[in-house]
Amino acid sequence: MIIKSIYIDGFGKFRDYKIDNLSPKINVIVGLNEAGKTTMQNFIKRVLFGYPNNRNRKNLYKPLNGGLHGGRLEIISDKRTCHYERYSEGPLNVTSNDGVKYGEIEIARLLGNIDAEVFKNVYAFGLHELQDFSTLSSEKIQDRLYSAGTGIGSGYVVDLLTDIDKNK
Repeated sequence: MIIKSIYIDGFGKFRDYKIDNLSPKINVIVGLNEAGKTTMQNFIKRVLFGYPNNRNRKNLYKPLNGGLHGGRLEIISDKRTCHYERYSEGPLNVTSNDGVKYGEIEIARLLGNIDAEVFKNVYAFGLHELQDFSTLSSEKIQDRLYSAGTGIGSGYVVDLLTDIDKNK
């Protein structure tokens, strides 16, 4: 999965904000305190995995400067470019460049079957995750890291072992 561009309609301090031509390899967001680094990271996570409800006391990043609360990501996955769009009040809508709309199962496959925890701790980590190695203790996260190290891609080692046992 490669995030190619980001468009924020309204999220925290950002309004009608776009970043194009992100690197397909690695992107590092650097800035002074309160520049919006964590806000950007949370925007991506919420588009992909949903917004928290008002009860769990998380920062909702309501738009401070107007705009609809949400936006979209342009992502390349499985050699297909798709637009992932979500607003706080709605579901995730994924549409390919040729107009095909994807359902929940296909979206999960396009995202490599990762969840918000794996995304935060492996793919979009911040200073907290770098300082606290206990964030890497989850079995799902260890499995994903091991899978990447073995070169089996977005699969899980457990799934690979199950397939081997089945085919034995």
